[in-house]
This record gives sequence, structure tokens and C-alpha cells, in this order.
Amino acid sequence: MATGEVRYELFAGELLGSWDSRISVIPKDEMYVIGKNGRPVKEPCEPYLEIEASLHKVFFGHNVYGGPTDFRQACCDFIALIEELLSVELPGADFWTVHRVDVALVYRLPKAACKEFFDGICLMNFPRRNRGSAKYSMAVYFPGKTTTVKFYHKGTEFQVHDRSRLRGFFVNLFMHLHQDKKSDTTSYKKAERKLEALQRLADSRLRAEVEIHSDKLQYDFGCNPKVKDVTDAYLQQVYDKEVEKLLREGKQGMDTVRDTRAVMRRLNNLYGASTGQRLYGFWSSLCTLGDEVTRQHYAKTVFYRNRKLLEEAGVSWRGTDIVVVANDGLLPVDFAPIRSDKRLCFLPARNREEYQVSREMMRQAA
Repeated sequence: MATGEVRYELFAGELLGSWDSRISVIPKDEMYVIGKNGRPVKEPCEPYLEIEASLHKVFFGHNVYGGPTDFRQACCDFIALIEELLSVELPGADFWTVHRVDVALVYRLPKAACKEFFDGICLMNFPRRNRGSAKYSMAVYFPGKTTTVKFYHKGTEFQVHDRSRLRGFFVNLFMHLHQDKKSDTTSYKKAERKLEALQRLADSRLRAEVEIHSDKLQYDFGCNPKVKDVTDAYLQQVYDKEVEKLLREGKQGMDTVRDTRAVMRRLNNLYGASTGQRLYGFWSSLCTLGDEVTRQHYAKTVFYRNRKLLEEAGVSWRGTDIVVVANDGLLPVDFAPIRSDKRLCFLPARNREEYQVSREMMRQAA
């Protein structure tokens, strides 16, 4: 662009992750087929293109809000964009095969409630998705052969991966829109105000994603389906089933106890009377004082060792029959990351008129 900003970045390599805003275009002349021994092997074939990108970020520059909801239309728009960028004629989107789709839903929750949600998930046990899983303070990741389920706080992810990239875009955009009218300092301030607005919105969003892998598509369709064969109803059904199955497994596997007498019995049975009573005192402190205050009264190694023993025993210190001071129940008791939850975001986000940017301009940030 005349401003020096990169409008689009295409490269012949693998994306670093689902958060990557670049477009991967890889020419290939080999594909995997099942060999005589039943294992996949590479064989030469007619040349083809493998294209991967976050369509949400390509079209809007970020994925805080405004994601596409019509899968086929999103693919058609994406292929048309690739044709324009590469200056070549490509087959219509209906004839491209689908090898992976990420289905995402976003829920409106305060940041503190999101933290409480992840604290609860970290206490759960997921035997079928334990291998390769990762649990963080504001994100969880459960990989599988056919699907991968992810939950993360959008504000934290936006701060790390998108904010600095969008800052450069908005500064150059506002300087371009107000040439000879506004100073560079004014453009920078307007860009910061726009970023702060996006950050505030992202801070109150919990994002849930289900990656549908090639194995799942092949199992359901008999082969990698064409774009025209993948319906929105199918994608929604896979999301609902995978999330519901994961959460049900976690609840069953945890078999949590939180009642005073039940906790005491569980700890005494698992660890013996002496250790059980010591852990019961630690549990009581967590319930009444909270994590932060309790951490100050124990050595770091002792605190985390005791907490790990409670987790392994399936003992929760949230929502107990003891009056809790620190954990004030910010997470709604009826919340679940499913399509029917009343906190699901589906209406357009408000945007102040002076900061409104057309879809074409936002695409420049990708």
C-alpha cells in the first residue's frame, strides 16, 4: 500500500496457529493414498493448491466480533479474494474440498467470570482427551484425532496476537483518511481509542472453538467433502455434540465432592487420618479465605502440593456449604458454552460512527 502497510501476506508455509492472520497458499503435486499395507503413503498427482486461513481475520482484520455464519458464502468470498490477489482464475468454491473447519461461538461474560470458568475446568478430569491436553489460567485445549476443542478468554488472546498488528494498521489508516487535517499524534490517539474499544469488548468475551479435522469429515462423508456438501446445520451439530460430550465427560470423571462431611470422608479414605485432616484444614482455608490469602500462609511448594492432592481427590473448594468470601460466584450457575445459552453473542456489536471502518478497509489489517 502507499502507506507502507502490508495489505495481505501470502506465503507457502504452514500457519503458526489458528490465531495467525496470514494466508497460506501451498502448491502441491503429491497426495496421501492408502498403500498395500494399509498405511497412507505419498503418490504423485495432478498439481493442486492447499489454502488455509482464518476467514474471520481475513475479512475483518480481527475476530473479536462479526464472524461469518454462512459457510458456503464465506468460502465463495475467500476464493474470489485469492483469485484477485494471485491474478489467476480458480475453480468455483463449490468444487474445492474441505479438510478442516473451525466452528466458533462467543459468549458474553465478565473477565472475572471467565477466570472462574477456567478454574472449574482445570479441576475436571477428561480421560479420553487427557493426552496432549493443556490447561492454562485463561485457556484450555483438548486435542483429539477427529476434533479439537478449545476455550479461551478472547481479551487475553487479542492482547497477545492482534493488538500490536492492528495498531500499525489503524495509525496508517487514520493518517490516510485525514491527510493534511490531523497530526500524526492525533491519528495515533484515535488508533489507541479504537484499540481500547476492541480490547474492552474482547475482555468480556469467552470464545469456544471446535476444530473439525479431516478424519472426522472423511468418516461422516466417506471422503473429504466439497464445499457445497458441507452445510451450516452439519457444522452446528458437530459443535454441539463435541462440546456437550466433553463437558459431560469432565463432570462424570471428576465426581466432585464439596460438602464438608463428604470432603472429610474422601480425604481420610484416600490419604489416611493424619494427612487427611491436614488437607481438610487446607481445604477449609481455601473455602473461607480464598486462593490468594491461603497462598500467603503456606510455602509455595506446600501450597501447590496440597492443592494438587485436593484436585486428584476430586475435592472442590468452590460452591461449598461453607460461607465463601473470596470466591463470590461471578460465573452464572446456569452457564454452559452451548448454542442455547442466553449469553451467546449473535447481534452486531455497537461501533461509534467516527470509528466505523468498511469491511474492505478492515481486510487490509489481515
